[in-house]
Amino acid sequence: MASILRRKSKTKITFRVCVKRQGIKRIYKTFNTRTEAKRWARSMEVKLDRGDYSDYSEAGKLTLGDIANRYIKGEYHKKKKGWRYEEYRYKQLLEDQISEVNLLRLSSKHLAEYRDRRLALVESATWNKDFNFVSVVINAAIFDWGIYLPNNPCKLIKRLKEPPPRKRIVEDWEHVKLLDACAKSDHPYLKSAYIFSLETAMRQGEMLNAKYQNINFQKLTLYIPDTKTGFLSKEESSERTIPLSSLAIQTVMKLPRDFEGKIFPVTRDSINKYWMKAKEKAGVKDLMWRDLRRTGITWMFEKKGLSVPEVQVISGHKNPLVLLNTYTQLNPTKIAQKI
Repeated sequence: MASILRRKSKTKITFRVCVKRQGIKRIYKTFNTRTEAKRWARSMEVKLDRGDYSDYSEAGKLTLGDIANRYIKGEYHKKKKGWRYEEYRYKQLLEDQISEVNLLRLSSKHLAEYRDRRLALVESATWNKDFNFVSVVINAAIFDWGIYLPNNPCKLIKRLKEPPPRKRIVEDWEHVKLLDACAKSDHPYLKSAYIFSLETAMRQGEMLNAKYQNINFQKLTLYIPDTKTGFLSKEESSERTIPLSSLAIQTVMKLPRDFEGKIFPVTRDSINKYWMKAKEKAGVKDLMWRDLRRTGITWMFEKKGLSVPEVQVISGHKNPLVLLNTYTQLNPTKIAQKI
């Protein structure tokens, strides 16, 4: 049963509809004309007769930015390892006009336009992560908060094809140049961090979080409790204990001790800033810090002669195919010289 209440204010007259059914929450909506109010009331009664008790009134009052804000402020994202990256994507979302779109009006067209705007600034892999965040937020609204929506429009948009994995590693001549440039850098930890990364094949985040208390100098091992990077695949493990080479141990022993116990008490931004300067000085191009992990793994096979299981212990890869196909770039010329 529906009732319509005429409401008069100083500036206009409105008509508030109340649809009542036993056993369900009352549904309200306000219109500027009685005709619109009657039409909506009839459509809602037909809808309820069909057994559809979805109430879209709450969704009609919210924007995509509103539910993204609730998701972050409610710390739902902190259940994940990559929660810091979701906070970054949240900020990017709020800066875009899509955050002001009403939830009920949000469509694949809005998402496609948002995609095009983001692709002018980032690569396809980054957009896919941005897109995943939007989908997760909408799913949280539907399934966790009980906000009725006809569907998740993200299901109508395809994720972009990502480029093949990078194959870049440090060449021998580049290594000599980079060692010299890092040694002459004003950053007190740059050379040590560079050497340690190659010797351990650790991710930058793991290295910067590593602490002295997790080093066993007698057994020559480093315990990594959790990567906290958010980029782990199913083929990689986060918690592990890795062996340390003699050069890695020597590098650590030469470093001054930090009060907080970190081996490298520096920020990611700080080390990346001076890393860029060192590469420029060394004349090395198209090399990222994350390429050092691939280089370290490759050298473990080429220069140290380790077996696949041994390298898996260090790198944390559960699947040897990922280790060999993505993180290993052996030089055919060096193999030819061996045979």
